[in-house]
Amino acid sequence: MSNVSAQTYFEVQTFYAQQMRLLDRLDVEGYAATFTEDGVTDHAHRGEKVEGRAALIAGAKHALPRYKGVAVRHWNDHYLIEEVDENTLTVSYCSLVTRTSADGKVDFEPTFAIEDVLVRVDGELYTRSRTIHRDLPVAI
Repeated sequence: MSNVSAQTYFEVQTFYAQQMRLLDRLDVEGYAATFTEDGVTDHAHRGEKVEGRAALIAGAKHALPRYKGVAVRHWNDHYLIEEVDENTLTVSYCSLVTRTSADGKVDFEPTFAIEDVLVRVDGELYTRSRTIHRDLPVAI
């Protein structure tokens, strides 16, 4: 595993903060715009792969009713960032999603391990691919 510069680490953290705020606001088009035009999201745990911004938008819009009347938050942490080349990064991290109702009740969704490939296009980061694995107990 290679270390990345503090500047790259900060850039990646800022990218995810902005991307997750769009997702939490249910701004489907804004969130999709953080992916490359041909970006892929693979929900490996349920065998669902979405390719391209248009498909990402359609899938996200289909899921919107699930989030009606709640505040959604994506809590991501434990970032491991590796530089593949000057324009490509691999990032793995853990994710927890909460849904808070108007009366303050918080529901937790399952936790996930995420693997992303980020690319720089004209100096800006975009997600080229995201693979999502639902956490399972470790076999002992």
